[in-house]
Amino acid sequence: MSKTTLVWLQRELRLSHLPALQKAIAESSQVAVVYFHDPKRVIGEANTAWLSHSLANLRRQLYARGADLFIFSGDFPEQFSLALSEIKPQQVYYSFQVGQPFTEMQDLALNLCQEHKVALQPFYSEFWFDPGQLLNQQHRPYVVFTPFYKAAIGKIDTLEPLQESVVSCDDDWAKLRWRERLPAHYFQLPPSLSELQDKPWVKKIMQYWQVGETAAWERLRSFADHQLNGYADERDFPALDATSRLAPHLHFGEISSRMLHFELLSLQQTHPKLNAQTWLRQLLWREFARHLLWFFPYTETAPFQEKFAGLSWQNEDSVLHQWQTGQTGIPIIDAGMRELWETGFMHNRLRMLVASLLTKDLGQSWLLGQEWFAKTLVDADPANNTMGWQWVAGCGVDAAPYYRLFNPLRQSEKFDPQGTYIRKWVPELRNLSCKAIHAPWLYPQECALKGITLGRTYPFPMVDLMRSRHSHMARVQELKHA
Repeated sequence: MSKTTLVWLQRELRLSHLPALQKAIAESSQVAVVYFHDPKRVIGEANTAWLSHSLANLRRQLYARGADLFIFSGDFPEQFSLALSEIKPQQVYYSFQVGQPFTEMQDLALNLCQEHKVALQPFYSEFWFDPGQLLNQQHRPYVVFTPFYKAAIGKIDTLEPLQESVVSCDDDWAKLRWRERLPAHYFQLPPSLSELQDKPWVKKIMQYWQVGETAAWERLRSFADHQLNGYADERDFPALDATSRLAPHLHFGEISSRMLHFELLSLQQTHPKLNAQTWLRQLLWREFARHLLWFFPYTETAPFQEKFAGLSWQNEDSVLHQWQTGQTGIPIIDAGMRELWETGFMHNRLRMLVASLLTKDLGQSWLLGQEWFAKTLVDADPANNTMGWQWVAGCGVDAAPYYRLFNPLRQSEKFDPQGTYIRKWVPELRNLSCKAIHAPWLYPQECALKGITLGRTYPFPMVDLMRSRHSHMARVQELKHA
């Protein structure tokens, strides 16, 4: 008896290491690979720009093998019901994703499949460990990273690799061919995505990136060959090409996070002196974020530590705008914000600095920063974005985080000592000395000699960092005694 399976893609836009597709091909006579694009259920503009290119790339990969990618565009419940009616599957397979808009769509899909009497099966292959596998001695989820990390390392030998070639022969590829049976518009990018690629701001951002599964693996191998050994010592210096820049590829599932562990094992067999532990820790930090959002989904919109729900925020539009546009008058902060606007990306050290300034020095809600990152980051992952902002703001998973304020001047001097990063993204300051470039307002004579008029060609700092620190600590003390 023939069986048709619908494989629903969300953020696993690849053809290898994909158990949902693998099982569908093994069990079915026909397999429909489907993506649902609901313009009301997207993460942000930069994210959608990458999505449009990644879907086009995946469609070309499938088409080259005589296979097809369905793209249903419009209101998700309507389009999901339409797909069930058009494709007539007996079952739907998908890889579970955390965070909005994915969990909402997954809940809707469950209801619709029950109505249509279609089986729905989630796969947890986008996690290293299934949710619930890593629990503390009280059988509760870890809420501090170090114990989570130790538990993960303790079980890492039990981790199963995913099969690389899930489509192994011509007969398998033939199961994915639908072109003669359904209207052509299902196999094309919807106008809202294809037209997006021609917008100047999208072209500006995407010139910095290569998109797709092949590009992701090439980036990984380049990183392993050239940067991985120095990663532990150089990763915090934003002027250096020292990080993997795999974040958007991981977010869109163009490369499997779990398989990075096995790739590291393979590399260490041929390169015994390879130092990959620090990078592995970062990968598990990402895994930690996914587990937290699985167990505590409310944290996308509310603080993990409920006592901080009463913390007052100023939320001034003009202050937020200066921060967003890189006009705070603090060069390292402005450099990070301008890099984000230009490339859709920001170095992780800078993400912490700009978040600390916004929430603790400027008194703006972490939700405003989280929203801006969701709008402008090509790798705006719900789990990472939520945990990162709450961690820096001081209301997330940490013992006493409200006392931690990053001093952007000290951080600038330490991690951009020559001002190389600042000179790249804040070119109006490029002629300043290595000493003055971190805090030009302290060197008015040099600024004047170099043609910089503070307050006109470059702004004065929008906040006194010493006063803002004291102000933040006072706010926290008031909350503690309330």
